[in-house]
Amino acid sequence: MKTIDLHIIDIANNSIRAKASEILIEVKDSEKDNSITLVITDTGCGISPEKLKEINESFYSSRKTRKIGMGLALLKYHAEITGGKFELTSELGVGTKVYAKFVRNHIDRQPIGDLPGTIAMFICQYSDINFIFRYISDDNEFELSTADVKSVFENIELNNHLILSNIKELIANSIE
Repeated sequence: MKTIDLHIIDIANNSIRAKASEILIEVKDSEKDNSITLVITDTGCGISPEKLKEINESFYSSRKTRKIGMGLALLKYHAEITGGKFELTSELGVGTKVYAKFVRNHIDRQPIGDLPGTIAMFICQYSDINFIFRYISDDNEFELSTADVKSVFENIELNNHLILSNIKELIANSIE
């Protein structure tokens, strides 16, 4: 994966497969702390302690279509190669939390990518899941959720290209 937004897509899709009803995607971008932190927390089915250990030690996948999973391992690699950290915690029946911290000015730190497009796509495509996006920088904080969008576009399907482009533009203007 070449950009951080691709990691977000991968992890959020794991949360969707885990039947999460709510997925929090938080990005903290701090020049002052020289860090970019990504935290994705879901209310999915959770992971057993045995599988959690296996995931943290190898390229584990619970999917039946393939035997290895690269997403979490790649996120861990990309965070740690910058001198950052990675942590995966989970509880069965409660949910899962993925934490990755990147050293912001490290030469190997991936670009963030299309964060507005990624978040807008999840909100519009999966309107039955409450996606909460929180962006925090040194001088700005922005939050948007599927519930917020639904309250504005009452009784209108969110999977509409005009709504998608408006949400993408709102996010882009709010996190500049």
